Amino acid sequence: MGIFLLALIGAIVVMVILTIGRLVFGRSETFDRRKFVRWFIGYFIFNYLFSLFILYSSLPALTGPFGGWQWLTWPLIFSSVGNLFAFARPAMGVLEDAAAISQGGGRLRSTGSTVSRSVPANYSRGVVAAGIFGLVVAGMVGIVAPLLITIFTTWFDVNAKALAAIPNVKVQALPKLPPTDANHIVLVSKSVAAYKGQQVLGSNGQNLGSAYSLGPDSYTLQSVKGHLYYVCPLSYNNIFVNLSNPTTPGFVVVDAEDPQAVPQLRTEQTQAGTSLAYLPGALLNQDLLRHVYLSGYSYGRLLDPTLEVDDNFHPYWTVSLMQPIRGYVGNDLSEVLIVDAHTGVIKKYSPQNVPAWVDRVMPADTVTQYLQWWGLYHSAPWFNPSGLGQQSPAGDPELLYNSVDEPVWLVAMTSSSSNDNSSTGVFLFNTHKNEASFYPLAGLGIGDNVVRTFQSTRANIRNYNVASVQLYQIYDTPTWVAIYVQNTNSGDIYQAVGMVDARNLNGGNVQFEASLSQAFQDYQQWLTQLGSGGNTSANPNVQTITGKVQRVSAVQQGGNTIYYLQIAGQKAIFTANLSLSPKLPLVQTGDTVTGTYQSSGGAVENFKTFDNLSINLGGGTPVPTGTSTPSKTPTP
Repeated sequence: MGIFLLALIGAIVVMVILTIGRLVFGRSETFDRRKFVRWFIGYFIFNYLFSLFILYSSLPALTGPFGGWQWLTWPLIFSSVGNLFAFARPAMGVLEDAAAISQGGGRLRSTGSTVSRSVPANYSRGVVAAGIFGLVVAGMVGIVAPLLITIFTTWFDVNAKALAAIPNVKVQALPKLPPTDANHIVLVSKSVAAYKGQQVLGSNGQNLGSAYSLGPDSYTLQSVKGHLYYVCPLSYNNIFVNLSNPTTPGFVVVDAEDPQAVPQLRTEQTQAGTSLAYLPGALLNQDLLRHVYLSGYSYGRLLDPTLEVDDNFHPYWTVSLMQPIRGYVGNDLSEVLIVDAHTGVIKKYSPQNVPAWVDRVMPADTVTQYLQWWGLYHSAPWFNPSGLGQQSPAGDPELLYNSVDEPVWLVAMTSSSSNDNSSTGVFLFNTHKNEASFYPLAGLGIGDNVVRTFQSTRANIRNYNVASVQLYQIYDTPTWVAIYVQNTNSGDIYQAVGMVDARNLNGGNVQFEASLSQAFQDYQQWLTQLGSGGNTSANPNVQTITGKVQRVSAVQQGGNTIYYLQIAGQKAIFTANLSLSPKLPLVQTGDTVTGTYQSSGGAVENFKTFDNLSINLGGGTPVPTGTSTPSKTPTP
């Protein structure tokens, strides 16, 4: 339904309300057809134009209570106030006349010294009645009805339980997150991506920075062909550039896994079809959401416009169309709209049929709202002044790639107490549908304590700042991974990476290295020394090997002796801490050894258990070699 027809319907509805007020409640005055027609036409034109302006500028969703038509309260209020103020001065004149009559003994003469005023010609009781009636209706629809709807859909225990049940939560039995793919750890924060993107903006020699910009918060993490990237659109610098250019040149792609990779500026010069004709916040019909709304998608809330590229790096915008399911609240994902950013063509999908290259369609804000309700009311009543049994999200949802093609929103939960800095559990929320898994991981360090732990490590001698922290399951252990950066005016420069056990937040436990591979190796050894490497039998990534030693060497690292072994038939080098077995110092080339390790896919793997099969400590006492047997004493 086009906005011209919507505006026409809105103007008719407002005029019907005003007309009822004028003819019904102002019926005591004589009906003047000419004045009525002039009044009706004037206010009808005003309401039509005002409704058209509201529809075009604010894009009201025609869904929820009253079918979303409560936006009509604004033209109704303005029209009602206009009816009142248009006749305020004449009405005051009538009141003055009434006072004069009272003082003059109740006489009103047309001549002489007595008061001679009469009712002004343009005064109309019906118009004033229309204004009053319009304000009453606007107050009922805009204030009273929303208050009652909110009370009967969100208040009291039965409604609270319904809100808590909106997210489809499955509580996991084991307090352990799915293992993280070590090959796809995010080592580039948004701030680092902003710095790298700004450096490449002028790489094609066209001085694009003079007309276009890259918003620091516009970088979107996503998987493209099994690799993680940030994608950011080129936006207009000002309104004049927007007026003179129907499109922006393209977008920037920054590698999210390799801080040293060179970012890419993708424009029409490098790839056809990369220019962006529609963007959020652009002028007039070039604004993305306005383009979608005017294309007929006015029956839902248009949320979370996100720039994503397919596996051929063609740009698309994804828009989530949501429907409220509890009065005005409880957004439910109804449809997913995929808009070709170059041509503006819109395709509609149900959430379960979204193309595989789309990473997320569940907005982060919606996930936060769902989990707030779940935390407040899942295990606690609606009226709960003490806060007993309540939980709340410890921060904003973090996009996590346990598997590079299956992203999830990670949200740590904590108690309702503001003094609590530990988790009650961790949510992994599906990014494509309303499904979540709750892992009862209690006792993980969260919040500012994590950042302070990373900043306090002694290895951070240059006092680098912590740009971001992410929670992963590494070596069967919940682990915080931090990115250390150096701040600049145009963004942050990557410097190092740190890892720390989420249950042992201490600056001395942070493994701080310039490269991810070295941080992994240090973290493996630290876990082995601590004896908290996890349950090997329950972890599917733990593998067992047996083979002959080809080379062995002992190295002193941080006061500990670490043995490096090369085993026949294995592509990786294995390390083992002396605490694993007293046989380690006795290992020689050619010995047959066995052990278990958690595969990380790297060049160095750390043994979790170890044994040298060539040394048998359970047999009888061997006879020393090289010792002669005593002979008998000769007979004299």
